[in-house]
Parts: sequence; structure tokens; C-alpha cells
Amino acid sequence: MDILTNADWHCLNKFLKSLYAPCSLEEFPVQLMTSLSEIVGSEMSGLVNFSLRAETLPRFISFPDPSVGASAEIYYTEKPQDFLAHPVADQYMQTLDGQATAISDLLSESEFHRCDRLYSGLFKHFELEDQMIIHFELPPAWKTLKNVDPFYKNQGQCSLSAGRHRRNFTERDRLVLNLIRPHLKQAYETLVAFSQVHHQLSEQQSATDQAALIALSNSGAVKWITRQAGEILHRYFPPSKAATALPDLLQQWVGRQLSMFAQLEEVCKLARPLRLQLEGRRLTIRFSYCPKVEQLYLLLDETESEQFSVESLQLLGLTKRESEVLFWVAKDKSLVEVAKLLGMSNGTVKKHLEHIYEKFGVQTHLSAVMYALEHLGIFN
Repeated sequence: MDILTNADWHCLNKFLKSLYAPCSLEEFPVQLMTSLSEIVGSEMSGLVNFSLRAETLPRFISFPDPSVGASAEIYYTEKPQDFLAHPVADQYMQTLDGQATAISDLLSESEFHRCDRLYSGLFKHFELEDQMIIHFELPPAWKTLKNVDPFYKNQGQCSLSAGRHRRNFTERDRLVLNLIRPHLKQAYETLVAFSQVHHQLSEQQSATDQAALIALSNSGAVKWITRQAGEILHRYFPPSKAATALPDLLQQWVGRQLSMFAQLEEVCKLARPLRLQLEGRRLTIRFSYCPKVEQLYLLLDETESEQFSVESLQLLGLTKRESEVLFWVAKDKSLVEVAKLLGMSNGTVKKHLEHIYEKFGVQTHLSAVMYALEHLGIFN
């Protein structure tokens, strides 16, 4: 067995640094094959993804000439049965031994040249006389990735090849390829983990950008603010300097919430939100605390203002008749006028009002109207 020299180990070390350097899934194949040419000389490198169950066609990427991989993919798309005509691919399918194997290990030169389905159909065109290949499995977590690159989709196996114009692979080349083989699987596992984290962070960032959220320090100072929150504050408190500080009115309200929060954390759940009206829209600002990250937040929710109507009053738990009575009372109609408008007696109107007082916990017409306006967000 060949013994690697100091120069070989230096090249391997450099290769591994490049292998584990952060990059995207799309960039990784070319990064891998570029580095491969520096440790195992070749005129053409290739990366192939395929499935043992032949459920999908193999995918090819080649370096430095991408047209080789493209031609191979077209060839095997038209003749998928010829994939196993490659002696190394066929051996791997039979044994699942992914150790470095060359075409020259399995076929003599004359046998290879007589292989019309492989040599004449593909290799001869690119003047390739030999390939040494290693195989490895893609990590199972690969299938959980969202928006995975088509090159990897629905594939479970991968092969990395070094192609040459002559049959001159050595045992040193075989040893080097076998040494990097476990690192290839590990590198792909790292890529999967990195991609999952990147996807989660992207989703969280997207959700945060869409949320109207302000993070506060314990003193009430702005730590950060989302774009959506900044735009909303600018509409309600123009001109707003909310990127660095809260508007005075909001800062005063936050100060009162912080004072109560210092005494009892549950105040975040009990505190009433701040509500503001502007041109038919309503802004609700809630004071919130996340114990997991020990962070104070302001949650901003802008909606269309509720209209004072019979239907909206029913949302407060009133019956349709009770809602109709309170609606007309709020319009400053007397009990006699309400009774006439609704076609009922004065006594029935009074009975409905008693039910409304009981439901709202109030004792007068004005208190009932104010309760409804406040709880519909029309008046704060």
C-alpha cells in the first residue's frame, strides 16, 4: 500500500478546510470538484445523485466542463437502462461497497472500448479512458429539507468521480479518495443542518418583518423595531422618531406599564391595551413579556374600526332585540320613541334595558352606551 507524503497530507488538509467551508447547496458541488482536482489530478470531475430504487433519473454535474454532465444527463434520460452499463455503478448497486473503484479495475481497455452502451455512446466523445469513483449515502434528513435544489430532490445516493484521458490511476489516488469519502457524507450532513437552520431563521425573519413588534429594554428604551411597527407609529404619531425612541404619549403609557410590571409580572396578562383611532382605523398596542427570552415587547395591531351597529352590539353578548334597543338609546331616542320605532311597549323596552345593565354590569343608559363604545374599540 502506498504511503502518503507530507505534501499529500498538506493537500488533504487544504481539501478538508475547503470541504467544510460554509456555502449553499447550489455552490457545494463545484466547490467540491474544484478542490478534488487539487488532490487527485483529473481532466474531468463529476458528481452524480441517484436512487437505488431507480424511482428517479440520475442527475449529473461535471467540472470544469458543465456540458459533460449535461450530455450524460440527456443520454441517461433517453436510455435510463444504460446507467447500470457503467461497471462501477453496477458493482455498487450489487454490493453497496462505496470504496474507490476504477473502471480499469473491472474492465480491460479492450473490453471497455467494446462497450457500446457506455464507451461509444458517451466516454469516447469526451476522450475519457478511465474513471475512479467513490459512493456514499446522502443523509436521511435530506428529505426533510424544504425547497431543496432539483439536483438533490428524491435522491438517496451520491458518487464522486475523477476522470482521465489515460488509465493511470494509482493506489495513492485510491487511498486519497477513500480517506475523503467519510468526510463527504459528514459535509453533506453539515450542509443539511445548515440549510435547515437557515430556512428556519429565514422564516422567523420573514414573520418578524411582517409583524408590528417593538422590543424594549427594562427601562422602556427601544432595542429594535420592525419595519411594520415603524410605519404604523409614523401614521399615528407623525413625525415619529420610533427607530430610536417612542413617541411621548406612548412612552408615558409604557412607563406606567413598566411600573406595574416591576411589582407583578402577571400585569402583562391583566393590563388593558392602549387603543387609538385614525381615519376609520384602530390601533391596539399591547404590553407583553416573554419569560423564555426575558424580553419586553409592544405588540401593535391595526384593524378597521368597528362600526356602531345592531350587528356589532350582538358581538358583546346582547340579543338582537337588546341590541336594537341600545342602538336607538345611543342615538338619543327616548324610551317612548324606541318603543314606537321597534313596535313594542314601553315596559318591554325597560325590560330589555334591565337585561343590558345586568350583562354589562352598569346601572344607567349612559354607562351602557359607554361600555359598548369602549368594548367595540370605538371609544377609549
